[in-house]
Amino acid sequence: MFRVVLAGALILGVQPLQAAATNEAWTNFLAGGPQTWATTPAPAFTPAIESRIWQVLNTDTAAQALSNPMIEYLEWRRNLDPTRFTSYHPNLSPALAQLLSSPSLPSSSASLPSNPPPPTSTPIPATPTAAQTVSPPTVPEPSSLLLTAAMTGWGIWWRHQLARQSSR
Repeated sequence: MFRVVLAGALILGVQPLQAAATNEAWTNFLAGGPQTWATTPAPAFTPAIESRIWQVLNTDTAAQALSNPMIEYLEWRRNLDPTRFTSYHPNLSPALAQLLSSPSLPSSSASLPSNPPPPTSTPIPATPTAAQTVSPPTVPEPSSLLLTAAMTGWGIWWRHQLARQSSR
């Protein structure tokens, strides 16, 4: 019984480390851009990553969401084969489509003049911006030591209860 309790506590204590590694993997993957996305398999798609996507879609403004690297990646994936994306992501696809057709964003035809004036000076190339990081979920997690102590205490109490029942 004690081995099971200890193993459970150790497994639960490892989850924050795995979440941090997953977030770092996604951050590195998203920073690579479409060149990386086309040649490298995506990292594990965990519930924490899915939660982060929905958080961005539900709380950020349309402009903020569209500038998020995860949303850019999902848009890229959707553009590869919209029908397939919709079949694999029946809830996410409509939300993403609504974001991409948001009326608060200027349309590409309205923002580009038909005859642009010639440049008067040489344009300065834009400096690359730093890649945004995928933040971990904001749910606080108990420490490993606390979980170990709680599970050990519960195991001892349970054994004590079993011993009392068998002595009657």
